[in-house]
Amino acid sequence: MHQDTIWQQPLTQPAACDHIAQIYQDEAFLTDAVCHFAAAGLRGGDGVLLIGTPAHWAVIQSVLESEGFDVDRLAHAGQLTFWDAELTLSRIMADGMPDWLAFKNLLGGAIERKRQQHGSVRAFGEMADLLWRDGNREAAVCVEEFWSKLIKLHGISLFCAYFMDPLDATAYGGPLEDVCRTHTHLIPTRHYERLDSAVNEASSRVLDESLANMLHTLARIDLPATAMPFGQAVLFWLRKNMPLTADRVLAQVRDLHVEPAPVSRDG
Repeated sequence: MHQDTIWQQPLTQPAACDHIAQIYQDEAFLTDAVCHFAAAGLRGGDGVLLIGTPAHWAVIQSVLESEGFDVDRLAHAGQLTFWDAELTLSRIMADGMPDWLAFKNLLGGAIERKRQQHGSVRAFGEMADLLWRDGNREAAVCVEEFWSKLIKLHGISLFCAYFMDPLDATAYGGPLEDVCRTHTHLIPTRHYERLDSAVNEASSRVLDESLANMLHTLARIDLPATAMPFGQAVLFWLRKNMPLTADRVLAQVRDLHVEPAPVSRDG
């Protein structure tokens, strides 16, 4: 078995009650992450519940089958379940906001049935992202808070994904902070080392080297509670403490941190 890259590690063997968030713009990054999360769980005998869009499920199913999983058999046995995120939302919303009792009965019931059959359960959800994209940020945060309650009640691990740009200055001081507040881990890129290097070089360009070193020291002292690449933590620290400098550093990082083009699944 190949060694996991850094971003895959929290998805391979998440601890009970881990609540992991991925920030993505590349659809291939999303489906790679969900497939890795699901496949690792299935191989370990976990029950797996995926709540996503039908378009994403079509790709995930194809990838899992290409890796040797009999998706129909796993679904029939109850180990792997897919729910449409939009339809699931319609069953747990009331007056534009999630209803805790409906959420607990529907999702908690499904999780408990899987837990009784398989012991460990891991789930993936896109419901909060759909709400976020519709502009209902309050409801999106509420969904995550309800998930956090279920995680503690049932001891599951949860993986969420958001279509968001972690190098957009307007995401700081709002959306990204909300995501981190409700998650234990943040996966903002495939390439942690590349992001760290870009933030380090951008900091040195905007500040002199001694000030950049001081910045990194201060950022290490005041790390976010959410686990993330150090470069991302530096950006959070800058936005909190030196917002004008943060904008300049983010602009430099965007130029330096260029993601390689994704490899086609067709070859």
